[in-house]
Amino acid sequence: MRDTLNNEQKSSILLLLTSKTFERLAFYLIMAILVQFLTDSLKIDTTKAGIYYSVFYGVIGITTLFSGLLGDLRDRMRIVKIGFILLTIMYLAISFLPSISSLIVIALILLGLGIGLISPNIIVFLGNIYNEKENETIGLPGFILFSITINIGALIAPLFSIYLKNNLGYYSVFLFAFLFGLLSLILFLKFKNQYNKLDLVAERKDYFENVDTKKLNTFILISILAIGILIRLALHQKGLTFSFAARDFLENGINLNQTFNNIEKYISIILLVIFVFSITRIKRLNWGRIFNIILVGLIFLIIAFVLIASYSSLSQLVSGNGLFIQSYIFILIAETLISPVLLYSIYRSSPVKYKGLFQGISFIVVAISNQLLFLGVLLYKKNASMTFIGFAITLLIAAILILTLKKNVTNKLTEIEMNNKIKADNK
Repeated sequence: MRDTLNNEQKSSILLLLTSKTFERLAFYLIMAILVQFLTDSLKIDTTKAGIYYSVFYGVIGITTLFSGLLGDLRDRMRIVKIGFILLTIMYLAISFLPSISSLIVIALILLGLGIGLISPNIIVFLGNIYNEKENETIGLPGFILFSITINIGALIAPLFSIYLKNNLGYYSVFLFAFLFGLLSLILFLKFKNQYNKLDLVAERKDYFENVDTKKLNTFILISILAIGILIRLALHQKGLTFSFAARDFLENGINLNQTFNNIEKYISIILLVIFVFSITRIKRLNWGRIFNIILVGLIFLIIAFVLIASYSSLSQLVSGNGLFIQSYIFILIAETLISPVLLYSIYRSSPVKYKGLFQGISFIVVAISNQLLFLGVLLYKKNASMTFIGFAITLLIAAILILTLKKNVTNKLTEIEMNNKIKADNK
């Protein structure tokens, strides 16, 4: 893909993603020990600690749904800055709180608010930096890098958190979370200064999309949101019915699942790095190629589910462990290809002035997909093999819908280009 970014844009992306990396490091540091801290250090009973944990995550989820729209309507930069300030202060404050329920709940709510204010708006800032006009699609590498930052935080922080807790105690974990949060705030403030120097179409009040392009983007947006439910319903089975199958089909299935959990982030980061490098080699990225990436991911996912469904037959020919390992790697490849592309597609196709709103809507779609995961469990209990065949069929339907979407979008883009050419010739 041709390098269309200037140095100011590149440095803005670097600052933003580095800030996000430290924010995730702080978040995962605390998540690794939060319940233990509540029960061991503050002497809160397990049931109440679980309720506090649920309240905390609930506040993050609810705030995330609406903070993007708030960013659209108000000062997005200020909202994110408030989020960083809240989480930085609360990481430090929680460690010094007495064991008083009301104070702990308030602190966790404020921390959840801070985290929820940040995530969808950071994504909007990231996409805006690429300054895409009309039907340009050059921002995908940034969204892959965004996925890498999330995985780096999820990989490093829990290990570091356990080390700190075992050697220096709980308060050291909160201290480092505070330092990481403070560093992420400082980096974001530096990003703010850099971002404000950029001339971006998304920040212009006088910028209006071409009517035909706007209609096309709306069609893409609705289609991706709907198809995304089908894809995620199957993709998220990795941690559910896939784990059940490994446990039930293999003698060492529980150990294999634990091994998968231990190495998943390492493999995901490696695959994402390969992915972003490959994308930057493409001379011209367009919607057709973006849909092709999703299709390739779906093919890997379908093959993985068919392999598991055929376990009883194939295990006579190949090692059962080898079959599950191969399927697991295929699922990780699919996730690597699909997840950042869906995230980018939703950003790119959403209206310029309401990109934050649709980030919130995309979180709702993910939540709907997660709520439907129980269907996999119900089907698995009745017939394990047919469950994976069912998911493969679901993914095949998603692939057909993506192919149809690709055809319609390609035809519409050709029509728009012809209309633009006719208008130019008539001037």
